[in-house]
Amino acid sequence: MTDMHPKAAHPKEFLESKWKHAFTTFFDLDRNGLIEWKDFKDLIEVIGEVRGRRSDVFMTARLCLPDIWQKMTEAIGKEEEDIITLSDWIQLCESSRKLAREPAWQKAYVEYMFKLLDESEQYMRLVSFSGDHLVDQAEYVQVLGYFGVNRKDSSHCFDQFAFNHQGQLIHAIDKKKFHVLWKQFFHSEDPASPGNWLLGKKYKTQE
Repeated sequence: MTDMHPKAAHPKEFLESKWKHAFTTFFDLDRNGLIEWKDFKDLIEVIGEVRGRRSDVFMTARLCLPDIWQKMTEAIGKEEEDIITLSDWIQLCESSRKLAREPAWQKAYVEYMFKLLDESEQYMRLVSFSGDHLVDQAEYVQVLGYFGVNRKDSSHCFDQFAFNHQGQLIHAIDKKKFHVLWKQFFHSEDPASPGNWLLGKKYKTQE
C-alpha cells in the first residue's frame, strides 16, 4: 500500500489519490489497470469461497454487484460489456462530487458495502433484537481482507475513524456514520477528515 501523508498533497491531488486507491483496491481486482465485469465476478467468487455460497453476504454480492456495474457503466455512458479506465473513474468521481444528489451507482455501492461489512451471521444474531446494524472492527478487518488490505493496516485505519463526538474510540459504527465517512472519503479535500481512512488507505504520520 502506498503511504502518503495527506497534508503533503495539493487538494486535487489528495482527492485523486483517494479515488485511485478505491479504483485499484476495490474495483480493479486483477490489477490490470481496468475495471471490468470480470472484476466483479471474481469478487463474488472470493466471497463465496471465504464465507460460503449459502451465506447472506454471498447472496447479497450476487444480487447487488450486477446492478452496481450496470449503474456505473450507464453513468459513464458505456455498455455493460465495456471497460472502465482509471481516467474514466477519476472523471466519474469528479462529476459525482459536483452533483446535488448522490448518483445512483454510488448510492447502490455504499449500500452494498455497508451490507457486506454488516452481514456477519454471528454478529447479526447478537444485535437483531434491536435492529441496530453496526460494523465492528473484526467485521471491517475481515471484509477489507477480501480486497487485499492487510490486517495491521485495516485495524489502524478503523481506529482513525471509529470515535464518537467526544473523540472517544467506539467499538462499532452505525449506518449513518458510515455514510458520513463514505462521503468524506470521496468528496472531502480536508486532510483531517476521518473518512479519509474508511477504505483502508493508510497514511504516514506527520514527520
